[in-house]
Amino acid sequence: MRHTAALALLLPLPLGTAAQSTTVLEERESISPEVLVLPVEVPPFSVEHQVRLVLDARIDWPQLSGSNPWIIVTVNGNRLGRDDLLNKTDAFAIRNGVDLTWYCDGSWRVLYSPDFEAALTDTQSPYGVEAKDAPYRFVWDITRHVKPGANELRIEHLKVLQEQDTLVLRNLTVEVGAFVEAPRADVVEPPPTGPLPTYVAARPAPSSIDVTAHDGTLIVRVGGREIPVRTRVSLPGGQWREPQTAGPTEFGAGPCRISRQVTVAGDHVQVADTFTNTSDGLIGVQFEHVAETPAPPEAVYLAGRKSFSEAANAWEAMHPSAFAQCEGLGVGLVAEDDVFRVHVRSLHDTRTFGLADDRLGLPPQGRLTLEWSIYPVPGGDYWAFVNAVRRNWDVNFTIPGAFIFARPWPPGLTGEQYAQWMHERGLKYICGGIAQYPDGRYAHGTGILFAPEFVARERDWTRKMAAADPELVPIAYLHAQCCTEPDCRTKYADSRLLDGSGQQIDYPHAQELPLFVPTAENSYGRAIWGYLNTLIEDIGVRGVYWDEMSYSVERFAPGLPWDGCTVSIDPATHEVTGKLTSIPLIMQPLALRIVDSIQGQGLFFMANTQAHTRTMMRRKLVRFVEGNSFSAMSDTHLGCPLGLGNRTVEATHQESARHVRELLKRGAVYYGHYYARPPAPWNFTSVMFPITPEQIGPGYVLGRERIHTAVSGRFGLPDGAAAEVHVVDADGARVVSGMVTEVQEAGRRLYEIRMPSDHFAILVRKGA
Repeated sequence: MRHTAALALLLPLPLGTAAQSTTVLEERESISPEVLVLPVEVPPFSVEHQVRLVLDARIDWPQLSGSNPWIIVTVNGNRLGRDDLLNKTDAFAIRNGVDLTWYCDGSWRVLYSPDFEAALTDTQSPYGVEAKDAPYRFVWDITRHVKPGANELRIEHLKVLQEQDTLVLRNLTVEVGAFVEAPRADVVEPPPTGPLPTYVAARPAPSSIDVTAHDGTLIVRVGGREIPVRTRVSLPGGQWREPQTAGPTEFGAGPCRISRQVTVAGDHVQVADTFTNTSDGLIGVQFEHVAETPAPPEAVYLAGRKSFSEAANAWEAMHPSAFAQCEGLGVGLVAEDDVFRVHVRSLHDTRTFGLADDRLGLPPQGRLTLEWSIYPVPGGDYWAFVNAVRRNWDVNFTIPGAFIFARPWPPGLTGEQYAQWMHERGLKYICGGIAQYPDGRYAHGTGILFAPEFVARERDWTRKMAAADPELVPIAYLHAQCCTEPDCRTKYADSRLLDGSGQQIDYPHAQELPLFVPTAENSYGRAIWGYLNTLIEDIGVRGVYWDEMSYSVERFAPGLPWDGCTVSIDPATHEVTGKLTSIPLIMQPLALRIVDSIQGQGLFFMANTQAHTRTMMRRKLVRFVEGNSFSAMSDTHLGCPLGLGNRTVEATHQESARHVRELLKRGAVYYGHYYARPPAPWNFTSVMFPITPEQIGPGYVLGRERIHTAVSGRFGLPDGAAAEVHVVDADGARVVSGMVTEVQEAGRRLYEIRMPSDHFAILVRKGA
């Protein structure tokens, strides 16, 4: 720990002069957790002056590697928040398209970085940040928090991870000068004038698709255009078998034989590749399916996120796709079966894009069929591709609501009071919290069996609420991979999630939270049923919410029973370097049994994260994606299009309304996070559910019973049915008149909605 400067005092600033800056601290390193308390002397200043706090910060890390909320900054007991930020907007995006906020529930986001330049200069890193977003510098307006004379600045360096980390602070200064305006994040557009687009859920007209298959090459023809798609497969010694344009559709690559079946299925081409190991030893196989474009694409989407690089990769089983938008034609490739989805790598460069598997393992004489599809999209629209896949995958099922997570209830309430709390907020589903021991530590997993006080509290409000109103659905929290039961590391040693060195992985949290991989055969998988019985039989819930259902922290791990298909492969030699296991695959049999047990008892089930396999996706479970980053909604595009409103704390009805709009802009339906505030006079969630999506797009979800929209336009139900339209303003209140006109066109009823950009609307089928 080092200190390179002592505190300095601010001298009085004459009125009318330029900003005066005084250094408080030149540079300092902090080891988590630590609270820095710095006295600061502020000179007299008038109403014409603004006092600003300036700070550079980073977490010292070997390479640019993302970010976390690391510091809390307090001036005279006043915590600096989003409204105090001056030099940049709270919202920003990193190079891979993920959008984030600098302010996160009371803390400020700091980058992991080796210096104060990498986020701007390392153009190959997906974690880079634009210069306008000043990735290392913070400037806050502290005028309303300080007084002339002695003041106190506190910087709390949080312990976010179990291991200690180093926070580097520099150039901590205080400025006094003329007022500086913060950049505006959102400009509210007025209601549009002139013609409006029409939005009615409908299937596009069918296109004639023809395909020719030779060896490892496919030629897809649609609308007079040809799309070549070529498959190359790894060979021993670091070589590749390149595809040929002639020959049979069964070909070899070293000890691997590939047999291909190709079928045109309406709006897409289905491909099934059977890989056979002809040897008596374990082999690793890498392959790439790559489509070529005649000219650089106008846009490329990997796993649903628009790429801003000349070349990029993405690994996402929730959206196992690559899509290129060209002039007049789009082409999408998507992985279909369980194994290809969990292994898939989406990729592109300047002229090609596609899907790859870098970790396929085949046992001696083993055989496995991997399926994928090619979607030609006339017109080239990404959303047309998404909706085509959604129809074929049959993921347009009903989303019930409205939902919220519970805050700890005040003791001594009656069942009627619990029910009234729900009704006043327009809610139906509510999930209890994570179990805790008396000392406040989390009693995760089977730890709940050792937390009787928590169980008693949950039992009290759950059973009372359900008895007072049978229509309300109290839900219990389940995390099947995190366990803090006493002596769990020893008791469930066969189920631990391990890293490459054989050490157990803990959840990245200040508390010690060991992670496990429950299966139908191992000890923790068998113990999970005691956890479930506590939730269902003892507490008496009417539903279960499974947090991080697909995986936690790691998607692949060593040291577990082999899944029969996953290995690590040396990219230079193509030799197998070890067996790995896919967490979603090995957990799947037990997960299906748990879901069957819950639903078989007539209980509601929902989960966090979208399905990672086709098998699990076909169960049509209500699953959301957390909205910490709005861009994460791309993970819902090929599944249940549901997002959690947890980007920021929903302290006001206005903030909840903002979440609805922002999620809709990305084609997702909103679920609430917490409703820890007095009830609104009218809750817009009361008219938002249930909804059965039929088509999603940028700003809207067209459902069977309802339509949600954050864009103006002419909206109608496919059968022309009448609807009641609820327009919601920026504050979350209902607009009582104007903005909606009913029109008749070609025998169908449409609702013309013209609203400012900070509004949204819900159309409800009459009688729904």
